Amino acid sequence: MYEPSPATLYLKRSCPHCLKLRIFLTEAGIADRFAYVVFDDGDETHKALRARMEEAGQEPSFPAADLGDGKLTTGTDGLIARFALEAGVDPAAMPLLDYYAGGVFKRCGEMFLELRALKA
Repeated sequence: MYEPSPATLYLKRSCPHCLKLRIFLTEAGIADRFAYVVFDDGDETHKALRARMEEAGQEPSFPAADLGDGKLTTGTDGLIARFALEAGVDPAAMPLLDYYAGGVFKRCGEMFLELRALKA
């Protein structure tokens, strides 16, 4: 039987990595096992989370998860792997996640790199 992590997930509304995690959780059928704090770039929640991460010596990154230990764990693929293992599901077998990861998500990453190069 699946025992959920006592996790609160922090998701930035405009973040493609946050959407990837949310797609996985929804497609895996475990989205209801988590508490969500959804915020916008630059709002008070975002500022507080960034400060919390910086104080802990972390590079601010989202999505972030408080897994019940008071620390914030980041890394989309690592969180997906952890929750997939706990739930006994295979992310590679999820067609919506694959569709997003290979399409829109991939293109967002390419555009981010292009924009960074243009700004340099």
